[in-house]
Amino acid sequence: MSNSWPRQTLFYALMLVIILAPLPLGSNREWSWTLLAVLISGLSLIWLLLSASKPKSISTQLNPGIYLLFLLTCAWVLIQASGWLPVSWHHPLWSMTSEALGTKPGGSISVSSEDSQTALMRLLSYALVFFLSFQFGKSRKNALQAIRLLAFAGLAYAIFGLIKYWSGDAGLFWLQETSISSVHSTFINRNSYATYAGLTLLCAIAWFYQSVSVHRSNRVYEMPQGREIRIEQFILKTWKPLTAILLLSTALILTNSRGGFISSFLGCIVLLIALNARQKIKTQRSKAIIVTVITVAALAFFMSSEVLLERMDKIDVEGNQRLAVYELIAEPLKQGHFKGLGYGTFSDSFRMYRSDEISGHYDKAHNTYLENIFELGWPAALLLFSSIGWLAIMCLKGIKQRGRDWVYPATGLAATVLVGVHSAFDFSLQIPAVAVTYACIIGIACAQSYSSRL
Repeated sequence: MSNSWPRQTLFYALMLVIILAPLPLGSNREWSWTLLAVLISGLSLIWLLLSASKPKSISTQLNPGIYLLFLLTCAWVLIQASGWLPVSWHHPLWSMTSEALGTKPGGSISVSSEDSQTALMRLLSYALVFFLSFQFGKSRKNALQAIRLLAFAGLAYAIFGLIKYWSGDAGLFWLQETSISSVHSTFINRNSYATYAGLTLLCAIAWFYQSVSVHRSNRVYEMPQGREIRIEQFILKTWKPLTAILLLSTALILTNSRGGFISSFLGCIVLLIALNARQKIKTQRSKAIIVTVITVAALAFFMSSEVLLERMDKIDVEGNQRLAVYELIAEPLKQGHFKGLGYGTFSDSFRMYRSDEISGHYDKAHNTYLENIFELGWPAALLLFSSIGWLAIMCLKGIKQRGRDWVYPATGLAATVLVGVHSAFDFSLQIPAVAVTYACIIGIACAQSYSSRL
């Protein structure tokens, strides 16, 4: 891709939108996710206009099958929300409502067409972030800048969250809390912030690795350097990413989120294994990198893990309630459930299945897989899962095949493991700020899974 200034300006504009997305409560309000979708759509339109004059600058390496799987999912959501299907396809709630009101039969498969359309808008905006990141991420410079910027953003939000936690300031913008017992930065939910912190922690580790694994030229007349000079150079090159790793690890642990910590831990393990998986780089330097990262993370853990360890030992009422919710969701799934109840309608549709043993309001299933199957039906949900899984496979191939810069597909694979595991316990990937951050990372990772010579 050409690095002309209009394209670079557009790239930095995209990164600015992604970096600022967590600021308004994770963009998890109607006005903020709508604004986010509008900004991303505008950037996509500008990219299209810029690329129209230079078609060769468009990266076409992404397998068309991925587009097909995703577009089929989107098409099904539109069908769910449409009112032109036979009445027999519509959800029974619509006919019951028309009978009660004495109006003409109408409706759709979706329990709420408006909610399905809104959810589709959000899904498409995440896809556009992935697409733009994939286009810009072909450049090594852009890939490195994106990872660094995300790590810096994660560090900034971690510092804000830690200051807020340690100072006991319970105010969160215009919302006031009675107390603050965990770090959640600008997010309302600590679990959602834990996923965001984990994703940016992966970026910080990748940045640290890039900082110390630069290949040095073999100069014949270069004088050997003393140990003190090497240590000084190491500190000067790595103090920024190491600071980010330390503070992000601390903030992650102080979220006291069991699911967030476990999924982030697994993501980091996957990344560290990948860093040492290639025979060509199994050197003392790569081992030193891994030991340093583990040491810094362990330091943060031992300094701040008391409450988290206490929660690890407990099985609370909330956990039992979630299991009861999962069982209720599974009932219609056992009976086929091919049509779904409408993408983005869980908050309304679950009310028809809940029992007296469920207390409180569940607008999310706390299991994204079950929720998507519940809303989309089996076929469409599997299409969506397959499209994301295909991206992870691309990253895995990139780790094995790339001669250089394979740290980016390694980061993308680790990020997919992180969000994939946490999605089985919570709904963090349904928070717009988390979703666009992951979409950016996986877009960069997939772009760097191909050789730059292709």
